[in-house]
Amino acid sequence: MTGSALPTRLRSLVRRSTPVVAHRSGLSRAIAQRYRGRGVIFMLHSVVDDDAFYPEAMLRCPVGRLDWILRWLTANGFAFVSLDEAIARLSRPQSAPFAAFTCDDGYADNFTHALPVMERHNAPYTVFVTTGMMTGEIDAWWFGLSRLIATHDFIELAGKRFGCSDRPAKTRTFRVVETMIHTNYALLPEVKRLIAANGIDCQALASQEGLDRDQLRKLASHPLVTVGGHTATHINLAQATASEVAKEMRNNRVFLEGILQAPIRHFAYPFGNADACGPREAKIAAAAGFRSAVTTRRGSLFPEHLRHLHELPREPLTCEETPSSMRCKVDGFYRALHSRLGDPVFRM
Repeated sequence: MTGSALPTRLRSLVRRSTPVVAHRSGLSRAIAQRYRGRGVIFMLHSVVDDDAFYPEAMLRCPVGRLDWILRWLTANGFAFVSLDEAIARLSRPQSAPFAAFTCDDGYADNFTHALPVMERHNAPYTVFVTTGMMTGEIDAWWFGLSRLIATHDFIELAGKRFGCSDRPAKTRTFRVVETMIHTNYALLPEVKRLIAANGIDCQALASQEGLDRDQLRKLASHPLVTVGGHTATHINLAQATASEVAKEMRNNRVFLEGILQAPIRHFAYPFGNADACGPREAKIAAAAGFRSAVTTRRGSLFPEHLRHLHELPREPLTCEETPSSMRCKVDGFYRALHSRLGDPVFRM
């Protein structure tokens, strides 16, 4: 075991045990009195076969796990609604909690794998499509990082050596490196150089993963599906100029509307965390004409979000969901965990 492996495994143990403790102790339900809200927008990326393996496991939800999640939500009284209906329900009291589902980036498996599961449960969902996932021009460094880790027993980055000789180690390495990048975006150029030095073509990988035009049209014509925007190249908008942000949104919208001949009314910020979007991006999204925009800020929806429709929170869905983790997500436990004292539950 390397010196860095133990802390990583300890963090993994804490991550897995925290929802169990919060659920079984009753802490999650106690927190729900303030943080539960009216409903939840859930976030997915890729939906894959149950036996598939990718180092970026947290971005890939197996079909069996997605089916279980939908059954759990149904058993716990959640109504499945579209993003438009979720917003509408915020303005009228209703007894049943609701769940809306979203898929980021524009993976082809949102059509081939996710749609059959969502059909089975009559669950609407929104697919936020990045132009570059269809054209290959997306800044998809995470595809390259995944391929790099999948094909090596170790990698060296930022003066550190990461062992990745088996599946658990590959998953840990991807998670650690991704966290390092999102903590310090200055590391990204080094990551990209390492990917390129190993002959990995991120654009080709994105083209293989992305929806094609025919699949997008079929998705958009389905009564359960809404298509939304997700920028042209999936850059970190907070690091771009205001004019670049507006261009990323505008070009993406024009591209999708040109294919679908229908308006694109909802938007998702790439990465979506506090270091990737904020009030400036929310104002630009509103000015661009999007009805709503979603972040990756965790939490439930409250009536107050009607005044902040371009700062909507979401809860991620992963391959690791359990009854305890789902209970914590619908109760708003993770939002409470990440909030500062006095931080409004409905703000970005």
